Amino acid sequence: MMRDAPRGVELLAEARRVLANKVLPQLTSETRYQVLMAIRAITLVEREFEASAKAEEKLGEMLQQLVGSDATVPELTRLLSKRIRNGDFDVSDELYAFLRLAVAFKLKETNPSKVGEGLKDSLG
Repeated sequence: MMRDAPRGVELLAEARRVLANKVLPQLTSETRYQVLMAIRAITLVEREFEASAKAEEKLGEMLQQLVGSDATVPELTRLLSKRIRNGDFDVSDELYAFLRLAVAFKLKETNPSKVGEGLKDSLG
């Protein structure tokens, strides 16, 4: 879909820049801490916006294949949990690969420095 400019992520980046460069230097210690928390929240939301929809779709497809169902993601995760408890995935390379990518996907938003380049490439 075509989006109007500026995009939401661009607006967030500008809000973060203004808070960090213009507002933050003029604040007292207590309000400074609160603005730093707001800047961190904006940064996390920016990363969520930038997260690859393709990576999320890929993880969903992997989960569907792993479980053998085309149910909704919440149902797929319940089925996966049940099958793990039943021992269906003991020594499963497929499950290991899926879980590594799922964790990397989450870390890419919350702490991208912890995601190795190989996993970033796998996510797209």
